[in-house]
Formats: sequence, structure tokens, C-alpha cells
Amino acid sequence: MKVAAGVILIIAAVFNLFAGLAYLGGGAATSGLSEAMNSSIMQEQRAQMTDEQKAEMDKASDAMGSGGMGLMAFGVFLLVSVGILIAGAVFLFTNKKAQFIMVAGGVAILAEVIGILITNFGITNLVGLVGGALAIYCAKTMGGNANAPIETA
Repeated sequence: MKVAAGVILIIAAVFNLFAGLAYLGGGAATSGLSEAMNSSIMQEQRAQMTDEQKAEMDKASDAMGSGGMGLMAFGVFLLVSVGILIAGAVFLFTNKKAQFIMVAGGVAILAEVIGILITNFGITNLVGLVGGALAIYCAKTMGGNANAPIETA
């Protein structure tokens, strides 16, 4: 079961890699659009707008700017999770570092829950949720000194 959990974690890591790059790109594009709305060309068009239209444009620009930064932050989190999930899979294969495997399983579940909250539930989310749950289960069932604290060296 440890091998299956490790393979599923690696598959989830690959999904997170592509999703992280997509979120980074989408967040950058959204932030760029927000900046474009504040450019000098748009300032010329703002002169022709009513106060109500200007307020609506400022509200939309602020929402896009903060939303873009949130998407980019989640993209960075997903890219960091790729390394954690792959390391967790390697530790599952070698039957070592149960606590790190639990952390990797938690990160996999957290990434999927946040992704579900941002978009909606899909099959790729199911892979991450199952992989995280299996990793935690396998880490809890490791015998011997597998549950020893993580060494700092």
C-alpha cells in the first residue's frame, strides 16, 4: 500500500505542477490587466467618464489586483507542494520518516481543499485527496523506528 500511496502522491505532484504554473500565469495576467487599467491611456479615457463610472472602474481594478496576487500566491504554494509530495513519496518507498510523510499527506489534502474552494471539485482533486489520506494512513501504520522524530542535521 505504501508503493500505491507514493505513486498517487507523485501523480498529484504532477497535477500540482501544471496547476501551479497555470495559477501563476493567470494571476500574473490578472494583475497585469489591473495595472493596464491604471495606465496613461486609460487615464485619458477616465477623463470622459462620469464619477460613477470612475468609481466602478477603480473597484474592478482593485478586485483584479488583489485576486491576481491571491492566485499567484496559491500557484507558488502548489509549486512548493510538488517537492514536498515527491519527497513524501520517496520516504514512503523507503519506509522512512513517517512524520514527514504525514506532513506531505496534509499538504496534499490542503492543496486540494484550497483548489476546490477556488474552482470546483474535479477528478484531479480526488487524486490528491486520496493520495494524502493514504500517505497519512501508511505513515501511521509504519512499525519500528519509523515514527521516530525527524532528525535535524
